[in-house]
Amino acid sequence: MKVTALASGSSGNSFLIQVNGSCILIDCGLSGKQMEERLKAAEVAPGSLRGIVVSHEHSDHVKGVGVLSRKYKLGVWMNRATWHAVGESVGKVHKQEFFETGKVFEIAGLRIHPFPVPHDCKDPVGFRISWRTRTLGICTDLGVATGLVANYLTGLQVVILESNHDPRMLREGPYPWELKQRVQGRLGHLSNPTSAQLLQRIVSDELQAVILAHVSKTNNRPELALTCARASLHGNLNDDVTIFCASQDQVSPTLEW
Repeated sequence: MKVTALASGSSGNSFLIQVNGSCILIDCGLSGKQMEERLKAAEVAPGSLRGIVVSHEHSDHVKGVGVLSRKYKLGVWMNRATWHAVGESVGKVHKQEFFETGKVFEIAGLRIHPFPVPHDCKDPVGFRISWRTRTLGICTDLGVATGLVANYLTGLQVVILESNHDPRMLREGPYPWELKQRVQGRLGHLSNPTSAQLLQRIVSDELQAVILAHVSKTNNRPELALTCARASLHGNLNDDVTIFCASQDQVSPTLEW
């Protein structure tokens, strides 16, 4: 099982998952051209994609969905509330598929379990994904780490987790007051400290890698997010665990396990 962060941040998000030569995308938030460029950088042919799975309707997660679906004849999976919220913004898709939040569905041998997260949209989800004995969690765009979220992210081998902002940088930064309130609210985004606290709750002997995601260019720095996460996990992780930040501007290293 392999995972690559093709993009992560306020301008677009997409994660590539590969098993047995087949690939799916979790979110597709760049333009069609940019998505093709990122896939090329990851040495993956778009024709090997088996589908696109969408976490929620915000444009930084769905911008390229329609283009890639039509061009490469891909099915697109969302829950019904997200499909309704997206409306015509993605245009027609090759095949419309529905999943139900809380219920497992399968694509290309991957078992995907969408779970609810608190964010300011209709029915946003994170994903717990498994293939054979391999496990992965993807959880970005949430304002608070609920007990349910922690349960779904516990016992995984790889976790992709939001670490969006440094509280001081957000407080002193250029965002309007209303946007600052949204970002730090219960339906906004996890700060470095709240992300690190969640990591403390979900760390286990199975954990092999942590990817910090949706790191704000304006209100955060990768080194701040990493320092906070590492300090939180000091003494709980063995030396073999990988931890790094996904990038908005370039494809991340591919993790294989």
